[in-house]
Amino acid sequence: MTNILMCCSTLDTKGGMVSVTKNYLGYKNWGEYNIKFIPTHFDANKYVVMFYFVIQFIKIACAVWFGKYKIAHLHTAERGSFWRKAFLMRFFHRHGIKVVMHHHAAEFEDFYAKCTENQKAKIRAVLEEADLNIVLSERLVPMITDKAPRANIKVLYNAVNTYSTNPYNVDGKYILFLGRLGERKGAYDLLKCIKALDERIPKDIQFCMCGDGEIDKVKETIKEYGISHRIAHVGWIDGVQKLEFMKNTMLNVLPSYNEGLPMTILETMSYGIPNVATCIASIPEVLHDGENGCLIAPGDITNLTECLCNLISNVELRNKFSDASYKLVTRDFSLKKNIEVLKSIYKELE
Repeated sequence: MTNILMCCSTLDTKGGMVSVTKNYLGYKNWGEYNIKFIPTHFDANKYVVMFYFVIQFIKIACAVWFGKYKIAHLHTAERGSFWRKAFLMRFFHRHGIKVVMHHHAAEFEDFYAKCTENQKAKIRAVLEEADLNIVLSERLVPMITDKAPRANIKVLYNAVNTYSTNPYNVDGKYILFLGRLGERKGAYDLLKCIKALDERIPKDIQFCMCGDGEIDKVKETIKEYGISHRIAHVGWIDGVQKLEFMKNTMLNVLPSYNEGLPMTILETMSYGIPNVATCIASIPEVLHDGENGCLIAPGDITNLTECLCNLISNVELRNKFSDASYKLVTRDFSLKKNIEVLKSIYKELE
């Protein structure tokens, strides 16, 4: 049995990185690999986060000193997340443990651009020191190689649990937004779109703004636009609530400005729900415009409005996108397939 130490934020932290980690930890067929999870972060003020990391580092150190770990799998984003994992990597390497840096950052380029030259040099050194850097798609490979040409890198797409048959409800009345409420995810663009759609779509169609973030500001904007009757939900939902919402969902929409490979797109596609999203980052590698969904440019509210209006009224097109989405994710993005690839990565590092 090969022991793997996995680190990420606490499992009640919101976000796609944690969703990926939870999928891994919940998987039952790891075979010869034993995964031990130790969280290193949760959402709080920076002093609490620093204290928490110190406590968790002590746990990690004890696990290393008294256990037999060959590989550390570190899920990382940008800013503090990256620096914490860089610190851990150095510790693991001093104890002969191979390190996988699994990059989930949606704003890594912005983070890097705002760093000092000294910080950039340290980032490059970390990327090249890692035994393997995992990125979420082919389009994200240059995020690493442009900065650290000698870095070892592989692509491993995000993955989700899949269903034996397509569960899509073509008669659903909800349109979902699943993500952190704010500018980066395009939440306010969607609210403008809802205002424009109000007089053009059936009265029983409602939008669910599901996520944490700027909840109060979103509610104020909804009130300002006079579209409260179009909103079924604002705020975070857990996994059980998400499934209940998806049972009555006709479309998922994510008009983001920055992304990696959003878990919400894969999760809804696995459920056969057609998506409307922006043509950024890795999204076009999964969502193919006119084949299984619609792609728009970030900030293009007019096009977003027309795409939603067309899909709401066109049942045949929604069914076509649903079938194509379900088949693609089931074939290429299943959790079982992802973990088999990850096992082979571990095997190569041993």
